Amino acid sequence: MAKMKVFNIGKGLSNGLEETISAAHNYSGDLRVDIIPIKRIDVDPDNPRDFLINMEDLQNGILPSDIHFTRKSQERENLETLAISIKEQGIINPIIVYKHGERYRLIAGERRTLASIIAGKTDIQAKILDTKPTELKISILQWIENIERSDLSLWERLKNLEKIVSVYTKNKNINPDELTSTMLCNLIGCSKPHALNYKSVLLADSLLQNLIQENKIKNLEKAAFLSNIKSPDTRQEAINACLAGANLKKLKMISTFASKKNQEKQNNPIQKRGRQSSSVTFGMTKNLNVARTIIDSILNNSSLKHISDHFKNTNWNDYKSISDAFKQLIKKLEEINI
Repeated sequence: MAKMKVFNIGKGLSNGLEETISAAHNYSGDLRVDIIPIKRIDVDPDNPRDFLINMEDLQNGILPSDIHFTRKSQERENLETLAISIKEQGIINPIIVYKHGERYRLIAGERRTLASIIAGKTDIQAKILDTKPTELKISILQWIENIERSDLSLWERLKNLEKIVSVYTKNKNINPDELTSTMLCNLIGCSKPHALNYKSVLLADSLLQNLIQENKIKNLEKAAFLSNIKSPDTRQEAINACLAGANLKKLKMISTFASKKNQEKQNNPIQKRGRQSSSVTFGMTKNLNVARTIIDSILNNSSLKHISDHFKNTNWNDYKSISDAFKQLIKKLEEINI
């Protein structure tokens, strides 16, 4: 039996979308496929970009004086492989744009557009929407376009999903916390276990989010499992193991063991080794006034007035005299078994 794909276009979101993005007109307005000049394409300013490099950099060259010269040069290098593929085989999956006056604004396919410029192309195949889709529709189209990319990082998926959730909950007038896994499942067209995992990671603490952003944690299932560990100590042990390369099964074993160990610590406080103490030490002070205050406080107890006469001759300016008085006080208290 063929393995079922995890991702498809959810019924609750697609509103008639077919399994392929070519049917996007059912969701986003009239759509046609055409060849358009690359020079008439603009990046939509309302949509966040993953790239610093832009079309002008590729058409005119990256200036050495550009403060982002190093990163832009790396981004250009990363596009070279795709550019070679486009040069040899052309664009297999058209980009998606919408009309904006006499120009076109890009919804999905920025990598393909930039790589086409590197490949020396002046035109590109595009799916064209006659009107600008809503923010939610744009986000969903980008999700559908990107989700099958093998080089898409977990952080990039989360940022895309975070945008979808933000727009969707705003439109529904609900808090993001109120978004259920079922809603998310229908929204992005994924399996319920994946929806649960995505929701857990979206709610993860800043430490885990940073590790995902730094690409130190790349696996959704691992990230979700770590996010769901309640004990900070247990979670940190599991995170350390994850960073060391532990698989999900190993993480679960480590988490179970760490939880038991931390629970035992709480139930059985650590005791000092050796013979248990059988006497009380009251410490010491070099302040004579403190010593006198302690003894006077005890003797001022109405039930002990009958022994106060034993301390009338104490020299309160002499350390030895006060020490002897305190020892005598302890002895008297033990005799009357207070």
